[in-house]
Amino acid sequence: MSNLYTFIWKKMATSTHKITEALHSGSCIFVPYASGSRHEDVVPGMFLSPEEICWHDPTGCLDQIKEMNPQCSLTEVIHCPLNKTLSNIYPGLRDFFVYSCRVHETPPLRSYLRILLQLSTVALPSQTANAVFHVFLKWSDGLKSGLLSPEDIIYLKEHLMKINCAVLPTEYDKWISLHPSFGLVCWSDNLKLWKQFKHFDKIEFLYFGKLSEDEKQILQTKVSVLMQTLGIPALSDVVTREAIYDGLVDSSFKASLVGWVLPYAQRYFCSVHPDKYVKLKQSGFDLLNCLQVVVVEKLYYRNVIKSCGDSCASKKRIECSCLLQDNVLYTTQESDSHALFMELSRLLFDGTPDLHLANFLHMITTMAESGSTEEQTEFFILNSQKMPKLSNEESVWSLPSIPSRTKNDDSLQTSFDSTKSKKKAGNNSNWPPVDWKTAPGFSYARLNGFKTQATAAQPSGRPRKDDSEGTVMETDNVPISIEDDWTIEDDFAAASKALVLSANLENQSGNACNSTYSDQSGHAPNHTVSTMNVEFDPVDLDLVSDGPELGASNFSSRDHLRFGTPNAAQAMQTGRIGESVAFKYIIGKFGGTAVKWVNEDIETGLPYDIIVGEENREYIEVKATKSRSKDWFNISIREWQFAVEKGESYSIAHVLLGKNNVARVSVFKNPVKLCQLGKLQLVVMMPRQHTEFSVVS
Repeated sequence: MSNLYTFIWKKMATSTHKITEALHSGSCIFVPYASGSRHEDVVPGMFLSPEEICWHDPTGCLDQIKEMNPQCSLTEVIHCPLNKTLSNIYPGLRDFFVYSCRVHETPPLRSYLRILLQLSTVALPSQTANAVFHVFLKWSDGLKSGLLSPEDIIYLKEHLMKINCAVLPTEYDKWISLHPSFGLVCWSDNLKLWKQFKHFDKIEFLYFGKLSEDEKQILQTKVSVLMQTLGIPALSDVVTREAIYDGLVDSSFKASLVGWVLPYAQRYFCSVHPDKYVKLKQSGFDLLNCLQVVVVEKLYYRNVIKSCGDSCASKKRIECSCLLQDNVLYTTQESDSHALFMELSRLLFDGTPDLHLANFLHMITTMAESGSTEEQTEFFILNSQKMPKLSNEESVWSLPSIPSRTKNDDSLQTSFDSTKSKKKAGNNSNWPPVDWKTAPGFSYARLNGFKTQATAAQPSGRPRKDDSEGTVMETDNVPISIEDDWTIEDDFAAASKALVLSANLENQSGNACNSTYSDQSGHAPNHTVSTMNVEFDPVDLDLVSDGPELGASNFSSRDHLRFGTPNAAQAMQTGRIGESVAFKYIIGKFGGTAVKWVNEDIETGLPYDIIVGEENREYIEVKATKSRSKDWFNISIREWQFAVEKGESYSIAHVLLGKNNVARVSVFKNPVKLCQLGKLQLVVMMPRQHTEFSVVS
């Protein structure tokens, strides 16, 4: 038959039209019942039409059917014609069959459902689960490209809902469908949740075999979209958290905090996510209308799947500080504001916490807590965060009432009603709220029965305007200008004074000196420093002995460190300038395409500020100061954890912003290793009003 088809193919050059019509008119493609025979053997088989056959199957399902059931009877071939492929029968005639006979090169997407149904009759799920995964991947590609039409989706969903269309493999090695009699069918996207619910009878988890790392990534990104379209949810989408708490306490403080930040959350949401804001507004802000703040003594949660009934709940109880359940925001008195804002963000992002919103609200709260004025906060929001004010037509989100501080019952639960709030954006008369953190000494007041603390004279935090030098934020030491030009030049005199641990930067330290870098991006944050004079100390740790100049004895000796009362607005401004200095300096070393400033447009809250490279990334956290005598800096727990995780790929760039527009940069590569070697030291700060802890041996 192979010779016959080769002869026909050659003759088509002169009689193409007649031969093509004959090939399409009926069953003219011979398919033997069994493959592997020699060309001269006489083998039984049958003739099929082009619509009943395909060239090959990339998913491997048809090959597995032949392996599991090699002796295919005539009846089986008739009922399931697509269990035959031609690529292994006529390997040299692909173009003839695909282009001349119009045989499907691969099975039509819809026909894979019949193929899976046949596969489920001859094999166990554990034997063919990976082939099913590749069918789902084929459907996913078709869904993305449009080859899987809306009609095909409806066809698949309707048939998968039938009890006799059990083509989905499960972890318990059985075939199921989406029929309700099988219970909840989902796929596991969270290992911890899977361990909590894997033994429940009412839940079936799909099983796609042992996937490679690439296949796992494809499952999360591509196949998950298809399964959501077919009505197969991820486990994390059906699991909700159920609050368990002990004792209601006064909620007025936390409620006032939430009520105060809501207008800023509205401003962020409207500016950064305008489409979502419009949809929320069209709904009448239903998500926010019934918001309650409840403060409890102890807070826990357990994971439950409500669609499976009351019995489908994890036995594991997890302690937490904040939890949003439906319209109730549970919190403890000890919870920090950032954790509270993370939970609050779930209300606006379909149950998913939004780190950027939480970071923004936390920054605003920190500024108010440290005594920043409304003008300073507004300056920061407009110029650094690029968030315009709300229009006067918008009703500002708010909590309409603050509960009594003395009561301890359900009346402490506060509700939000956006329709009753008629205050206009930018005119919040309670900024900051009188019963909340209005001054830097508030922490002292809380610890001392709300008594006030004597205050020391502080420099004004208000910005002053100087036409010749731009806007300048006043500080204790050197005024830091936002728009002044800084000139880049090398200062080798300081080269021996600081520890620098970046071999890559050392090798290129002379490449970018004595040059002027200008920012052409157009982003306002980049105009903080258009040029700068940067000192960089090219000293490598491996080349330095453990002598007294770098040993522990060289650390300054003191009884305590003094933080004072920082100006949050100025601290943020100094941080922005420091990041800009480091960013521009590193661009001079590696080029603009290799360096990314992650906070260039908006503060991200990530445990690093700059990324260098694409594949083998280097992460740089910037710490900036104006004081030449300050030989320490704060590092958050998250930043330190990230430093431990990344090791040699993590560095800290210390930027000293000095007089005469001179900036000095020192880079500490792998600070964790430096601490282990005694080159750097960690310090734990205790509060002045600390309690004594008893130690039991």
